[in-house]
Amino acid sequence: MMEKVYLSPYKERSKSVPDWATTGKPPTRERNIITSLDLDPNRQELFNRKLLAKYDEIRDKEVRFEEFQCEDAEYLLVAYGTSARVCQKSVQLAREQGIKAGLLRPITLFPFPTKRINELAGKVKGMLSVEMSAGQMVEDVLLSVNGKVPVYHFGRMGGIVTTPEEVVENLKSKFIGG
Repeated sequence: MMEKVYLSPYKERSKSVPDWATTGKPPTRERNIITSLDLDPNRQELFNRKLLAKYDEIRDKEVRFEEFQCEDAEYLLVAYGTSARVCQKSVQLAREQGIKAGLLRPITLFPFPTKRINELAGKVKGMLSVEMSAGQMVEDVLLSVNGKVPVYHFGRMGGIVTTPEEVVENLKSKFIGG
């Protein structure tokens, strides 16, 4: 229920002053056209090389991640966000069952901690990418591992948050056989 709504009478727009929404400027200012279109291939190539150098520097200096009990881990969980919080408990549960699990939590997804995951791939028997998605990050993990160890995905979608116990059971079923 609501009270009656009263609308003010329709006002005709002034036709002498152009509308800002259609011209992009007030009537007191001249047009200022800006374009980023540059069709010179040599300048485009230089600009692309500049961007590549910038991305290389970002990969070198801005990768951020956190490790949890990775020192002696035989199996590595890779997860970010809510899934990483769940996986911290999963690592504790797995260790209580005698499974040496660790967690690598990417803080930045670009740049991805490719180098560190590759290093850890030489020390573990396998990795499980735990996500609240259909497996977008597992592709990055697979590329990082470069075939050194098996990598599997465990994820739930639709906003379903997996439990630590489900993660441990999935880890066991993929790597330990039970």
